[in-house]
Amino acid sequence: MSEGVGEYEADDIRKIVTRILKDLGNPEPPLSLPHVRALLDLNIGYYSTANTTLLQDVAARMKVAGKQVLERPMLLVEAVTKSKLSALWVPDTKRILIDETVPKPKHRWIEGHEVGHSVIPWHREFLFGDTEYTLDPTCHAIVEAEANYAASQMLFLQGRFATEARDSALEFKVINGLAKRFGNTLTTTFWRMVEDRDPTTPVFGMVTGHPRHSDIGWGDDGEPIRYFIRSRAFRDQFGAVSPEQAYALIQRHATHRRRGPVFDASDVLTNANGAACEFRLESFCNTHALLTYGVFQRARPTLVVV
Repeated sequence: MSEGVGEYEADDIRKIVTRILKDLGNPEPPLSLPHVRALLDLNIGYYSTANTTLLQDVAARMKVAGKQVLERPMLLVEAVTKSKLSALWVPDTKRILIDETVPKPKHRWIEGHEVGHSVIPWHREFLFGDTEYTLDPTCHAIVEAEANYAASQMLFLQGRFATEARDSALEFKVINGLAKRFGNTLTTTFWRMVEDRDPTTPVFGMVTGHPRHSDIGWGDDGEPIRYFIRSRAFRDQFGAVSPEQAYALIQRHATHRRRGPVFDASDVLTNANGAACEFRLESFCNTHALLTYGVFQRARPTLVVV
């Protein structure tokens, strides 16, 4: 289960996605999003923050319970621009709008995310919610995590991906093959591989900047760490390991390669019991960021001095 999603909420989301996939005839990968939209009666469109005519028109038509939502349509335009939103879901018209400037490879995940918002019943109240709870940043993060969970359940056909992943080794050659088979990006497939392939094995993954090249993957704020992904077993057994500690391993082993395999190495992390544990690390650069995973190999024997 993804971090940030409650057990009961995750169970409800899985049931929703199971019903969708069943209604689609339990399709083979890759999942067709046009088929999903047709089933759910959703439309898709594209907007530009440079030409805000479409957004203003959408805002002017927005209604909840038959009441106009925004008296000033430009408020939506301002919110989208300031928040740097990549997409939004408009419940009243059952429409998904995607920023046309977002790179095409990202559209599939973004669309899946917005479909997630549309099918999770309790998300409708958050789109225009104005209570103290719905405006809370923590609440917003939970809602986004739930939509991401729904997207991953759909795009990776629930347990189908984990079953196929377990039949193969954890390595980037396999991750790339599964990305093509399920029609998803290398990064989202990498994420699912870390979390879902074998939740009982301690595995961590990182999406970061390249330690040797400041023009690859570093944030606008100068921070190199974008995402720290952990399997359930890693969270349980290595919960004290921070993103900074994990990134230090990457800094230690990274070569200067700008594309493709960057390093394959072994290093040590300490578990919750204080035992030194060996991890196999592999890192790959897709020119946009560095993707690195570490998978538990063994606990190093404790030396007893007599």
